[in-house]
Amino acid sequence: MTPERAGRETYLQGAFILAGAAMISRILGAVYRIPLARFISDYGMGLYGAGYQIYQVLLGISTVGINVAISKVMAEKLARDDERGAFRVFGISFLLLAALGLGSALLLGFGAKPLADHWNPDVFFAVVALAPAIFLVALEGSLRGYFQGYQRMTPPAVSQIVEQFFRVSAVLVLAYVLLPRGEAVAAGGAALGATAGAMLGAVYLLFPYVRSRGDVRRRLASQPAPPRRGPVEPAGDVVRRIVTLAVPISIAGVVIPLMGIADLLFVPDRLEAIGFSVVESTKLYGQLSQMAMVLINFPAVVTYGLQTSLVPAISEAQALGDTDGIVRKATSGIRATLLIALPAAVGLWVLASPICGLLYRHPEVGVPLAALSGAVIFLMIQQTTSGVLQGLGRTDLPVRNLIVGAVVKTALVWFLTGVPALNIRGAAYSTVAGFLVAAALNVISVSRLVGLKVDLVSSVLKPLVASAVMGGALYLAFPVLQPALGADVATLTAVGAGGLVYGLVLLLVGAVKERDLALLPGVGSRLARLLKGVGLVRD
Repeated sequence: MTPERAGRETYLQGAFILAGAAMISRILGAVYRIPLARFISDYGMGLYGAGYQIYQVLLGISTVGINVAISKVMAEKLARDDERGAFRVFGISFLLLAALGLGSALLLGFGAKPLADHWNPDVFFAVVALAPAIFLVALEGSLRGYFQGYQRMTPPAVSQIVEQFFRVSAVLVLAYVLLPRGEAVAAGGAALGATAGAMLGAVYLLFPYVRSRGDVRRRLASQPAPPRRGPVEPAGDVVRRIVTLAVPISIAGVVIPLMGIADLLFVPDRLEAIGFSVVESTKLYGQLSQMAMVLINFPAVVTYGLQTSLVPAISEAQALGDTDGIVRKATSGIRATLLIALPAAVGLWVLASPICGLLYRHPEVGVPLAALSGAVIFLMIQQTTSGVLQGLGRTDLPVRNLIVGAVVKTALVWFLTGVPALNIRGAAYSTVAGFLVAAALNVISVSRLVGLKVDLVSSVLKPLVASAVMGGALYLAFPVLQPALGADVATLTAVGAGGLVYGLVLLLVGAVKERDLALLPGVGSRLARLLKGVGLVRD
Protein backbone atom coordinates (compact mmCIF):
# COMPACT_ATOMS: atom_id res chain seq x y z
CA MET A 1 0.00 0.00 0.00
CA THR A 2 1.33 3.45 -0.92
CA PRO A 3 1.82 6.12 1.76
CA GLU A 4 -0.86 8.18 0.06
CA ARG A 5 -3.39 5.39 0.50
CA ALA A 6 -2.15 4.51 3.97
CA GLY A 7 -2.93 8.08 5.06
CA ARG A 8 -6.49 8.05 3.81
CA GLU A 9 -9.57 8.12 6.02
CA THR A 10 -12.16 5.36 6.17
CA TYR A 11 -15.02 6.27 3.89
CA LEU A 12 -17.35 7.10 6.79
CA GLN A 13 -14.71 9.29 8.44
CA GLY A 14 -14.23 11.01 5.09
CA ALA A 15 -17.98 11.47 4.82
CA PHE A 16 -18.16 13.17 8.24
CA ILE A 17 -15.24 15.44 7.35
CA LEU A 18 -16.87 16.50 4.08
CA ALA A 19 -20.24 16.93 5.78
CA GLY A 20 -18.74 19.18 8.44
CA ALA A 21 -17.07 21.32 5.79
CA ALA A 22 -20.27 21.50 3.75
CA MET A 23 -22.24 22.57 6.82
CA ILE A 24 -19.79 25.37 7.64
CA SER A 25 -19.81 26.43 4.01
CA ARG A 26 -23.60 26.44 3.86
CA ILE A 27 -23.90 28.51 7.03
CA LEU A 28 -21.45 31.07 5.63
CA GLY A 29 -23.35 31.07 2.35
CA ALA A 30 -26.63 31.79 4.12
CA VAL A 31 -25.41 34.42 6.57
CA TYR A 32 -23.64 36.73 4.09
CA ARG A 33 -26.83 37.42 2.13
CA ILE A 34 -28.26 39.46 5.01
CA PRO A 35 -25.63 42.26 4.96
CA LEU A 36 -25.28 41.99 1.17
CA ALA A 37 -28.97 42.75 0.73
CA ARG A 38 -28.55 45.81 2.94
CA PHE A 39 -25.61 47.02 0.83
CA ILE A 40 -27.02 46.61 -2.67
CA SER A 41 -30.82 46.53 -2.07
CA ASP A 42 -33.37 44.28 -3.74
CA TYR A 43 -32.43 45.52 -7.21
CA GLY A 44 -28.75 44.77 -6.73
CA MET A 45 -29.60 41.34 -5.30
CA GLY A 46 -31.68 40.67 -8.40
CA LEU A 47 -28.72 41.51 -10.65
CA TYR A 48 -26.39 39.40 -8.52
CA GLY A 49 -28.83 36.47 -8.50
CA ALA A 50 -29.39 36.63 -12.26
CA GLY A 51 -25.66 36.52 -12.94
CA TYR A 52 -25.27 33.60 -10.57
CA GLN A 53 -28.07 31.63 -12.22
CA ILE A 54 -26.37 31.90 -15.62
CA TYR A 55 -23.00 31.00 -14.08
CA GLN A 56 -24.35 27.92 -12.28
CA VAL A 57 -26.05 26.54 -15.37
CA LEU A 58 -22.91 26.88 -17.49
CA LEU A 59 -20.72 25.50 -14.70
CA GLY A 60 -23.02 22.51 -14.27
CA ILE A 61 -23.07 21.69 -17.96
CA SER A 62 -19.31 22.04 -18.44
CA THR A 63 -17.57 20.67 -15.36
CA VAL A 64 -19.85 19.21 -12.66
CA GLY A 65 -19.53 15.43 -12.44
CA ILE A 66 -16.00 15.17 -13.83
CA ASN A 67 -14.37 15.33 -10.40
CA VAL A 68 -16.58 12.39 -9.32
CA ALA A 69 -15.52 10.50 -12.44
CA ILE A 70 -11.85 11.27 -11.70
CA SER A 71 -12.17 9.89 -8.17
CA LYS A 72 -13.87 6.71 -9.40
CA VAL A 73 -11.38 5.87 -12.15
CA MET A 74 -8.37 6.73 -9.97
CA ALA A 75 -9.71 4.57 -7.13
CA GLU A 76 -10.04 1.61 -9.52
CA LYS A 77 -6.44 2.00 -10.72
CA LEU A 78 -5.10 2.37 -7.17
CA ALA A 79 -7.02 -0.71 -6.03
CA ARG A 80 -5.09 -2.69 -8.66
CA ASP A 81 -1.79 -1.11 -7.48
CA ASP A 82 -1.55 0.80 -10.75
CA GLU A 83 -0.50 4.15 -9.32
CA ARG A 84 1.17 5.13 -12.57
CA GLY A 85 -2.12 4.63 -14.36
CA ALA A 86 -4.03 6.58 -11.69
CA PHE A 87 -1.62 9.50 -11.93
CA ARG A 88 -1.93 9.43 -15.72
CA VAL A 89 -5.73 9.50 -15.47
CA PHE A 90 -5.50 12.58 -13.28
CA GLY A 91 -3.14 14.34 -15.69
CA ILE A 92 -5.43 13.72 -18.67
CA SER A 93 -8.52 14.72 -16.68
CA PHE A 94 -6.84 17.88 -15.41
CA LEU A 95 -6.17 18.99 -19.00
CA LEU A 96 -9.73 18.08 -19.98
CA LEU A 97 -11.24 20.12 -17.15
CA ALA A 98 -8.87 23.02 -17.80
CA ALA A 99 -9.95 23.09 -21.46
CA LEU A 100 -13.66 22.86 -20.62
CA GLY A 101 -13.35 25.47 -17.89
CA LEU A 102 -11.42 27.87 -20.12
CA GLY A 103 -13.89 27.43 -22.98
CA SER A 104 -16.86 28.01 -20.69
CA ALA A 105 -15.20 31.06 -19.13
CA LEU A 106 -14.56 32.59 -22.54
CA LEU A 107 -18.11 31.80 -23.65
CA LEU A 108 -19.55 33.51 -20.58
CA GLY A 109 -17.14 36.45 -20.79
CA PHE A 110 -17.77 37.20 -24.45
CA GLY A 111 -21.46 36.38 -24.14
CA ALA A 112 -22.02 38.71 -21.18
CA LYS A 113 -22.85 41.73 -23.35
CA PRO A 114 -25.43 39.97 -25.59
CA LEU A 115 -27.02 38.33 -22.53
CA ALA A 116 -27.22 41.64 -20.72
CA ASP A 117 -28.60 43.47 -23.75
CA HIS A 118 -31.30 40.80 -24.09
CA TRP A 119 -32.42 40.98 -20.46
CA ASN A 120 -31.08 43.98 -18.51
CA PRO A 121 -27.91 45.93 -19.38
CA ASP A 122 -27.14 46.32 -15.67
CA VAL A 123 -26.55 42.56 -15.29
CA PHE A 124 -23.44 42.77 -17.49
CA PHE A 125 -21.06 43.48 -14.61
CA ALA A 126 -22.24 40.47 -12.57
CA VAL A 127 -22.01 38.07 -15.52
CA VAL A 128 -18.58 39.13 -16.74
CA ALA A 129 -17.18 39.10 -13.18
CA LEU A 130 -18.18 35.45 -12.81
CA ALA A 131 -16.52 34.26 -16.03
CA PRO A 132 -13.02 33.62 -14.57
CA ALA A 133 -14.58 31.66 -11.70
CA ILE A 134 -15.64 28.85 -14.06
CA PHE A 135 -12.03 28.20 -15.10
CA LEU A 136 -10.77 28.33 -11.51
CA VAL A 137 -13.56 26.09 -10.18
CA ALA A 138 -12.74 23.56 -12.92
CA LEU A 139 -9.09 23.43 -11.81
CA GLU A 140 -10.13 23.19 -8.17
CA GLY A 141 -12.58 20.40 -9.01
CA SER A 142 -9.90 18.31 -10.70
CA LEU A 143 -7.66 18.63 -7.63
CA ARG A 144 -10.54 17.62 -5.38
CA GLY A 145 -11.13 14.57 -7.57
CA TYR A 146 -7.44 13.66 -7.21
CA PHE A 147 -7.60 13.58 -3.40
CA GLN A 148 -10.98 11.86 -3.40
CA GLY A 149 -9.50 9.16 -5.63
CA TYR A 150 -6.89 8.54 -2.92
CA GLN A 151 -9.76 8.63 -0.39
CA ARG A 152 -8.16 11.60 1.38
CA MET A 153 -11.12 13.87 2.11
CA THR A 154 -9.49 16.41 4.41
CA PRO A 155 -7.80 18.56 1.70
CA PRO A 156 -11.00 18.92 -0.38
CA ALA A 157 -13.00 19.66 2.78
CA VAL A 158 -10.62 22.38 3.97
CA SER A 159 -10.47 23.88 0.48
CA GLN A 160 -14.26 24.15 0.47
CA ILE A 161 -14.17 26.16 3.70
CA VAL A 162 -11.27 28.31 2.45
CA GLU A 163 -13.10 29.01 -0.81
CA GLN A 164 -16.37 29.93 0.89
CA PHE A 165 -14.73 32.08 3.59
CA PHE A 166 -12.78 34.17 1.10
CA ARG A 167 -15.72 34.27 -1.32
CA VAL A 168 -18.05 35.65 1.35
CA SER A 169 -15.42 38.12 2.57
CA ALA A 170 -14.67 39.35 -0.95
CA VAL A 171 -18.38 39.60 -1.83
CA LEU A 172 -19.10 41.89 1.11
CA VAL A 173 -15.95 44.01 0.83
CA LEU A 174 -16.21 44.55 -2.93
CA ALA A 175 -19.95 45.27 -2.81
CA TYR A 176 -19.42 47.86 -0.06
CA VAL A 177 -16.41 49.51 -1.71
CA LEU A 178 -18.05 49.71 -5.15
CA LEU A 179 -21.50 50.80 -3.97
CA PRO A 180 -20.78 54.54 -4.65
CA ARG A 181 -20.44 53.61 -8.35
CA GLY A 182 -23.98 52.29 -8.47
CA GLU A 183 -25.88 49.12 -7.64
CA ALA A 184 -24.99 47.43 -10.95
CA VAL A 185 -21.24 47.86 -10.39
CA ALA A 186 -21.60 46.83 -6.74
CA ALA A 187 -23.45 43.66 -7.82
CA GLY A 188 -20.59 42.97 -10.23
CA GLY A 189 -18.13 43.41 -7.37
CA ALA A 190 -20.12 40.95 -5.27
CA ALA A 191 -20.07 38.46 -8.15
CA LEU A 192 -16.31 38.87 -8.39
CA GLY A 193 -16.15 37.37 -4.90
CA ALA A 194 -16.83 33.95 -6.44
CA THR A 195 -13.70 34.33 -8.56
CA ALA A 196 -11.65 35.36 -5.52
CA GLY A 197 -12.94 32.41 -3.48
CA ALA A 198 -12.32 29.89 -6.26
CA MET A 199 -8.80 31.22 -6.80
CA LEU A 200 -7.85 30.89 -3.13
CA GLY A 201 -9.53 27.48 -2.83
CA ALA A 202 -7.49 26.23 -5.80
CA VAL A 203 -4.28 27.80 -4.46
CA TYR A 204 -4.82 26.08 -1.11
CA LEU A 205 -5.20 22.68 -2.81
CA LEU A 206 -2.02 23.22 -4.81
CA PHE A 207 0.14 22.94 -1.66
CA PRO A 208 -0.90 19.39 -0.61
CA TYR A 209 -1.05 18.39 -4.28
CA VAL A 210 2.54 19.48 -4.97
CA ARG A 211 3.71 17.54 -1.90
CA SER A 212 1.71 14.51 -2.96
CA ARG A 213 2.92 14.69 -6.57
CA GLY A 214 6.54 14.85 -5.42
CA ASP A 215 6.05 11.82 -3.17
CA VAL A 216 4.35 9.87 -5.95
CA ARG A 217 7.05 10.67 -8.51
CA ARG A 218 9.88 9.76 -6.13
CA ARG A 219 8.14 6.55 -5.21
CA LEU A 220 7.51 5.55 -8.82
CA ALA A 221 11.08 6.45 -9.80
CA SER A 222 12.49 4.23 -7.05
CA GLN A 223 10.35 1.25 -7.98
CA PRO A 224 10.67 -0.94 -11.05
CA ALA A 225 7.74 -0.58 -13.38
CA PRO A 226 5.28 -3.42 -12.73
CA PRO A 227 4.72 -5.94 -15.52
CA ARG A 228 2.21 -4.48 -17.93
CA ARG A 229 -1.10 -6.34 -17.92
CA GLY A 230 -2.12 -4.95 -21.26
CA PRO A 231 -1.60 -1.97 -23.55
CA VAL A 232 -1.59 1.51 -22.02
CA GLU A 233 -5.09 2.97 -22.15
CA PRO A 234 -5.06 5.63 -24.90
CA ALA A 235 -5.71 9.19 -23.76
CA GLY A 236 -8.81 9.36 -25.96
CA ASP A 237 -10.26 6.31 -24.23
CA VAL A 238 -9.58 7.87 -20.82
CA VAL A 239 -11.38 11.05 -21.90
CA ARG A 240 -14.34 9.09 -23.27
CA ARG A 241 -14.61 7.09 -20.06
CA ILE A 242 -14.45 10.19 -17.87
CA VAL A 243 -17.06 12.00 -19.98
CA THR A 244 -19.33 8.93 -20.10
CA LEU A 245 -19.32 8.74 -16.31
CA ALA A 246 -19.64 12.51 -15.82
CA VAL A 247 -22.47 13.38 -18.23
CA PRO A 248 -25.27 11.58 -16.31
CA ILE A 249 -24.07 13.21 -13.07
CA SER A 250 -24.24 16.62 -14.74
CA ILE A 251 -27.73 15.86 -16.03
CA ALA A 252 -28.82 14.81 -12.52
CA GLY A 253 -27.58 18.16 -11.26
CA VAL A 254 -30.02 19.86 -13.63
CA VAL A 255 -33.05 17.68 -12.78
CA ILE A 256 -33.60 19.01 -9.25
CA PRO A 257 -33.63 22.66 -10.41
CA LEU A 258 -36.13 21.57 -13.07
CA MET A 259 -38.32 20.16 -10.28
CA GLY A 260 -38.22 23.66 -8.81
CA ILE A 261 -39.26 25.11 -12.15
CA ALA A 262 -42.31 22.82 -12.09
CA ASP A 263 -43.33 24.52 -8.85
CA LEU A 264 -42.78 27.93 -10.44
CA LEU A 265 -44.94 27.02 -13.44
CA PHE A 266 -47.84 25.34 -11.63
CA VAL A 267 -48.06 26.32 -7.96
CA PRO A 268 -49.09 30.01 -8.32
CA ASP A 269 -51.57 29.24 -11.12
CA ARG A 270 -53.18 26.34 -9.24
CA LEU A 271 -53.45 28.42 -6.06
CA GLU A 272 -55.13 31.23 -8.00
CA ALA A 273 -57.50 28.67 -9.53
CA ILE A 274 -58.81 27.75 -6.07
CA GLY A 275 -59.36 31.34 -4.96
CA PHE A 276 -56.05 32.77 -3.76
CA SER A 277 -55.09 36.22 -5.03
CA VAL A 278 -51.96 36.79 -7.11
CA VAL A 279 -50.18 38.30 -4.10
CA GLU A 280 -51.22 35.45 -1.78
CA SER A 281 -50.18 32.82 -4.33
CA THR A 282 -46.81 34.46 -4.81
CA LYS A 283 -46.22 34.63 -1.06
CA LEU A 284 -47.10 30.96 -0.58
CA TYR A 285 -44.84 29.96 -3.47
CA GLY A 286 -41.99 31.95 -1.92
CA GLN A 287 -42.56 30.30 1.46
CA LEU A 288 -42.32 26.87 -0.16
CA SER A 289 -39.44 27.39 -2.58
CA GLN A 290 -37.22 29.97 -0.87
CA MET A 291 -37.77 29.19 2.81
CA ALA A 292 -39.05 25.67 3.48
CA MET A 293 -36.94 23.96 0.80
CA VAL A 294 -33.79 25.64 2.13
CA LEU A 295 -34.35 23.98 5.51
CA ILE A 296 -35.12 20.62 3.92
CA ASN A 297 -31.81 20.72 2.06
CA PHE A 298 -29.76 21.60 5.13
CA PRO A 299 -29.57 18.07 6.69
CA ALA A 300 -28.58 16.73 3.27
CA VAL A 301 -25.07 18.14 3.71
CA VAL A 302 -24.37 14.89 5.57
CA THR A 303 -25.32 12.74 2.60
CA TYR A 304 -23.33 15.02 0.31
CA GLY A 305 -20.32 13.84 2.28
CA LEU A 306 -21.46 10.22 2.20
CA GLN A 307 -22.15 10.31 -1.54
CA THR A 308 -18.76 11.84 -2.34
CA SER A 309 -16.90 9.44 -0.06
CA LEU A 310 -18.77 6.34 -1.23
CA VAL A 311 -17.82 6.71 -4.90
CA PRO A 312 -14.08 5.89 -4.59
CA ALA A 313 -14.70 3.40 -1.75
CA ILE A 314 -17.20 1.39 -3.81
CA SER A 315 -15.03 1.69 -6.93
CA GLU A 316 -12.05 0.26 -5.05
CA ALA A 317 -14.07 -2.69 -3.76
CA GLN A 318 -15.49 -3.33 -7.24
CA ALA A 319 -12.03 -3.28 -8.82
CA LEU A 320 -10.87 -5.88 -6.29
CA GLY A 321 -13.93 -8.06 -6.91
CA ASP A 322 -14.92 -7.59 -3.26
CA THR A 323 -18.69 -7.95 -3.47
CA ASP A 324 -19.00 -8.34 0.30
CA GLY A 325 -17.10 -5.07 0.72
CA ILE A 326 -19.47 -3.30 -1.67
CA VAL A 327 -22.51 -4.60 0.22
CA ARG A 328 -20.95 -3.70 3.57
CA LYS A 329 -20.15 -0.14 2.50
CA ALA A 330 -23.54 0.40 0.85
CA THR A 331 -25.39 -0.97 3.87
CA SER A 332 -23.42 1.08 6.38
CA GLY A 333 -23.96 4.19 4.25
CA ILE A 334 -27.73 3.70 4.25
CA ARG A 335 -27.67 3.01 8.01
CA ALA A 336 -25.74 6.21 8.69
CA THR A 337 -28.21 8.09 6.49
CA LEU A 338 -31.24 6.82 8.40
CA LEU A 339 -29.63 7.57 11.78
CA ILE A 340 -29.51 11.24 10.77
CA ALA A 341 -32.47 11.60 8.39
CA LEU A 342 -35.18 10.19 10.67
CA PRO A 343 -34.65 12.57 13.62
CA ALA A 344 -34.10 15.50 11.25
CA ALA A 345 -37.47 14.86 9.59
CA VAL A 346 -39.29 14.43 12.91
CA GLY A 347 -37.67 17.54 14.38
CA LEU A 348 -38.61 19.69 11.38
CA TRP A 349 -42.16 18.35 11.52
CA VAL A 350 -42.73 18.98 15.25
CA LEU A 351 -40.89 22.33 15.45
CA ALA A 352 -41.75 23.60 11.96
CA SER A 353 -43.44 26.85 13.02
CA PRO A 354 -41.03 27.74 15.87
CA ILE A 355 -38.01 27.15 13.61
CA CYS A 356 -39.46 29.35 10.86
CA GLY A 357 -40.33 32.00 13.43
CA LEU A 358 -36.75 31.97 14.68
CA LEU A 359 -35.06 32.04 11.27
CA TYR A 360 -37.47 34.01 9.10
CA ARG A 361 -39.77 35.77 11.56
CA HIS A 362 -42.59 34.11 9.63
CA PRO A 363 -43.94 31.15 11.67
CA GLU A 364 -46.59 30.55 9.00
CA VAL A 365 -43.83 29.07 6.81
CA GLY A 366 -44.10 26.12 9.18
CA VAL A 367 -47.16 24.94 7.24
CA PRO A 368 -45.28 23.99 4.03
CA LEU A 369 -42.19 22.99 6.06
CA ALA A 370 -44.12 20.46 8.14
CA ALA A 371 -45.63 19.01 4.96
CA LEU A 372 -42.17 18.84 3.36
CA SER A 373 -40.40 17.29 6.35
CA GLY A 374 -40.71 13.71 5.08
CA ALA A 375 -38.72 14.71 1.99
CA VAL A 376 -35.59 14.88 4.18
CA ILE A 377 -35.57 11.09 4.54
CA PHE A 378 -36.05 10.30 0.87
CA LEU A 379 -33.74 13.03 -0.43
CA MET A 380 -30.93 11.78 1.81
CA ILE A 381 -31.48 8.13 0.85
CA GLN A 382 -31.54 9.14 -2.82
CA GLN A 383 -28.21 10.93 -2.47
CA THR A 384 -26.49 8.11 -0.58
CA THR A 385 -27.65 5.39 -2.95
CA SER A 386 -26.63 7.58 -5.90
CA GLY A 387 -23.09 7.48 -4.50
CA VAL A 388 -23.24 3.68 -4.43
CA LEU A 389 -24.48 3.46 -8.01
CA GLN A 390 -21.92 6.01 -9.22
CA GLY A 391 -19.18 4.01 -7.51
CA LEU A 392 -20.38 0.93 -9.39
CA GLY A 393 -20.05 2.82 -12.66
CA ARG A 394 -23.82 3.01 -13.22
CA THR A 395 -24.06 6.79 -13.26
CA ASP A 396 -27.02 6.45 -15.63
CA LEU A 397 -29.30 4.86 -13.04
CA PRO A 398 -29.53 7.72 -10.50
CA VAL A 399 -30.38 10.25 -13.20
CA ARG A 400 -32.98 7.91 -14.75
CA ASN A 401 -34.59 7.30 -11.36
CA LEU A 402 -34.51 11.00 -10.51
CA ILE A 403 -36.19 11.86 -13.81
CA VAL A 404 -38.98 9.36 -13.01
CA GLY A 405 -39.36 11.00 -9.60
CA ALA A 406 -39.47 14.43 -11.22
CA VAL A 407 -42.23 13.31 -13.59
CA VAL A 408 -44.28 11.96 -10.67
CA LYS A 409 -43.72 15.18 -8.72
CA THR A 410 -44.74 17.35 -11.69
CA ALA A 411 -47.96 15.40 -12.22
CA LEU A 412 -48.86 15.51 -8.54
CA VAL A 413 -48.04 19.19 -8.03
CA TRP A 414 -50.65 20.19 -10.60
CA PHE A 415 -53.32 17.96 -9.03
CA LEU A 416 -52.63 18.29 -5.29
CA THR A 417 -52.04 22.06 -5.24
CA GLY A 418 -55.47 22.49 -6.80
CA VAL A 419 -57.18 20.69 -3.90
CA PRO A 420 -58.54 23.53 -1.72
CA ALA A 421 -58.05 21.63 1.55
CA LEU A 422 -54.36 21.08 0.72
CA ASN A 423 -53.33 24.14 -1.36
CA ILE A 424 -49.61 24.83 -0.66
CA ARG A 425 -49.31 21.62 1.36
CA GLY A 426 -50.29 19.73 -1.78
CA ALA A 427 -47.26 21.16 -3.57
CA ALA A 428 -45.08 20.08 -0.65
CA TYR A 429 -46.52 16.56 -0.66
CA SER A 430 -45.76 16.27 -4.38
CA THR A 431 -42.08 16.98 -3.66
CA VAL A 432 -42.05 14.31 -0.94
CA ALA A 433 -43.58 11.85 -3.41
CA GLY A 434 -41.02 12.69 -6.10
CA PHE A 435 -38.05 12.03 -3.82
CA LEU A 436 -39.76 8.91 -2.43
CA VAL A 437 -40.01 7.45 -5.94
CA ALA A 438 -36.42 8.37 -6.81
CA ALA A 439 -35.09 6.92 -3.54
CA ALA A 440 -37.10 3.71 -3.86
CA LEU A 441 -35.91 3.16 -7.44
CA ASN A 442 -32.30 3.76 -6.36
CA VAL A 443 -32.60 1.20 -3.55
CA ILE A 444 -34.11 -1.31 -5.98
CA SER A 445 -31.26 -0.66 -8.45
CA VAL A 446 -28.60 -1.21 -5.78
CA SER A 447 -30.33 -4.38 -4.58
CA ARG A 448 -30.46 -5.79 -8.10
CA LEU A 449 -26.79 -5.02 -8.76
CA VAL A 450 -25.16 -6.16 -5.53
CA GLY A 451 -27.84 -6.89 -2.95
CA LEU A 452 -28.43 -5.11 0.34
CA LYS A 453 -28.31 -6.54 3.84
CA VAL A 454 -29.98 -3.83 5.90
CA ASP A 455 -30.71 -4.85 9.50
CA LEU A 456 -34.23 -3.50 9.83
CA VAL A 457 -34.14 -3.56 13.63
CA SER A 458 -30.89 -1.64 14.22
CA SER A 459 -30.99 0.51 11.08
CA VAL A 460 -34.70 1.39 10.88
CA LEU A 461 -36.76 0.35 13.90
CA LYS A 462 -34.44 1.57 16.69
CA PRO A 463 -33.73 4.98 15.09
CA LEU A 464 -37.46 5.30 14.40
CA VAL A 465 -38.29 4.59 18.06
CA ALA A 466 -35.64 7.08 19.22
CA SER A 467 -36.99 9.70 16.77
CA ALA A 468 -40.55 9.12 17.98
CA VAL A 469 -39.52 9.53 21.63
CA MET A 470 -37.62 12.70 20.70
CA GLY A 471 -40.63 14.04 18.78
CA GLY A 472 -42.96 13.32 21.68
CA ALA A 473 -40.62 15.06 24.11
CA LEU A 474 -40.41 18.12 21.85
CA TYR A 475 -44.17 18.23 21.38
CA LEU A 476 -44.76 18.20 25.14
CA ALA A 477 -41.83 20.38 26.19
CA PHE A 478 -42.05 23.32 23.77
CA PRO A 479 -45.39 24.72 25.03
CA VAL A 480 -43.87 24.68 28.54
CA LEU A 481 -40.56 26.26 27.51
CA GLN A 482 -42.02 29.03 25.33
CA PRO A 483 -43.78 31.09 28.05
CA ALA A 484 -40.77 30.81 30.34
CA LEU A 485 -37.96 31.47 27.86
CA GLY A 486 -39.55 33.23 24.91
CA ALA A 487 -40.04 31.73 21.46
CA ASP A 488 -36.48 32.05 20.15
CA VAL A 489 -34.64 30.74 23.21
CA ALA A 490 -37.25 28.01 23.65
CA THR A 491 -36.72 26.88 20.05
CA LEU A 492 -32.94 26.72 20.41
CA THR A 493 -33.27 24.92 23.74
CA ALA A 494 -35.74 22.44 22.26
CA VAL A 495 -33.46 21.67 19.30
CA GLY A 496 -30.50 21.01 21.60
CA ALA A 497 -32.56 18.98 24.07
CA GLY A 498 -34.11 16.99 21.24
CA GLY A 499 -30.68 16.01 19.98
CA LEU A 500 -29.66 14.87 23.47
CA VAL A 501 -32.86 12.86 23.93
CA TYR A 502 -32.43 11.18 20.55
CA GLY A 503 -28.79 10.31 21.23
CA LEU A 504 -29.56 8.96 24.70
CA VAL A 505 -32.43 6.76 23.47
CA LEU A 506 -30.20 5.45 20.64
CA LEU A 507 -27.62 4.42 23.23
CA LEU A 508 -30.21 2.89 25.56
CA VAL A 509 -31.75 0.72 22.84
CA GLY A 510 -28.31 -0.34 21.57
CA ALA A 511 -28.63 1.23 18.13
CA VAL A 512 -25.13 2.74 18.30
CA LYS A 513 -22.04 0.65 19.03
CA GLU A 514 -18.54 1.56 20.15
CA ARG A 515 -17.23 1.03 16.62
CA ASP A 516 -19.81 3.51 15.27
CA LEU A 517 -18.67 6.27 17.61
CA ALA A 518 -15.01 5.56 16.86
CA LEU A 519 -15.63 6.65 13.26
CA LEU A 520 -16.34 10.25 14.31
CA PRO A 521 -13.29 12.33 13.32
CA GLY A 522 -11.21 13.67 16.18
CA VAL A 523 -13.39 12.93 19.21
CA GLY A 524 -14.83 9.54 18.25
CA SER A 525 -12.45 7.23 20.10
CA ARG A 526 -12.45 9.32 23.29
CA LEU A 527 -16.25 9.62 23.25
CA ALA A 528 -16.61 5.86 22.74
CA ARG A 529 -14.33 5.12 25.72
CA LEU A 530 -16.19 7.62 27.91
CA LEU A 531 -19.63 6.23 27.12
CA LYS A 532 -18.40 2.66 27.42
CA GLY A 533 -17.03 3.51 30.85
CA VAL A 534 -20.48 4.56 32.09
CA GLY A 535 -22.19 1.59 30.46
CA LEU A 536 -24.05 3.48 27.72
CA VAL A 537 -22.34 1.82 24.78
CA ARG A 538 -21.30 -1.74 24.01
CA ASP A 539 -18.81 -3.35 21.63
